[in-house]
Amino acid sequence: MTDPEDGVPPQPPEPEPEVAAPRPQSEAAAPGGRPSSRPTLSVERAPVFREQAGYSFQLEPPDLANLRELPNARGKSDEELGKEFLEAYGDRLVAAIADDLPAPASVRVLVDPYSRQAFLAMGTRVRGIVSF
Repeated sequence: MTDPEDGVPPQPPEPEPEVAAPRPQSEAAAPGGRPSSRPTLSVERAPVFREQAGYSFQLEPPDLANLRELPNARGKSDEELGKEFLEAYGDRLVAAIADDLPAPASVRVLVDPYSRQAFLAMGTRVRGIVSF
């Protein structure tokens, strides 16, 4: 079919160019993809270790947090509480596992502040319990 006014056949409409959808950014990202200048409010927690009699005792962050439930914990950091706990009960922890687990060994200390017990674990097995 031709256009009666100028004798030129009509052209099909041009397809619209595809525009890439903007990639979603996290709320923390600043404009332009730069890293955010906002401070990180999460606390970086690290385990506390103590070597004693060939054993390496380790308190993980959740167990350090449990120490906050104990009396006299107010105003102390998790690291301070962990170091004080392992120093105060280190001899008893060693005595609780010495017959069952030869040194050297890495032992995780799981703290239950309500029953006031520390569970000494290696792998997935509890090797000793100390009341405090």
